[in-house]
Amino acid sequence: MTLEKIRLYEMDIKVRVGKEVNAGDRTIWPVMRISIVKTFEDRILAIQITPIAMLIIEPGRQYAVSFDGEPMTIEAILELAAPLRDALEKARESAKIRVD
Repeated sequence: MTLEKIRLYEMDIKVRVGKEVNAGDRTIWPVMRISIVKTFEDRILAIQITPIAMLIIEPGRQYAVSFDGEPMTIEAILELAAPLRDALEKARESAKIRVD
């Protein structure tokens, strides 16, 4: 008699960047955790989307805000969501003063 491992479900967790939101001269990038519970046959049982933080870009200022109440640095949010690096670099580049 052989015993086989029984798998009822598996959990897939990803961190994703949401669509940017513009509010006046401020741009907000939401970062969320997406948890997907699947059966062994790859059928989805449940999906949970949890907001984690926001990257906020204002003229001359960029900062991160976490939703758990803990302080968050720009470096920390970039570790969670590397695609935000391009948005941050673009904002920093446009804030440079050019002299002809």
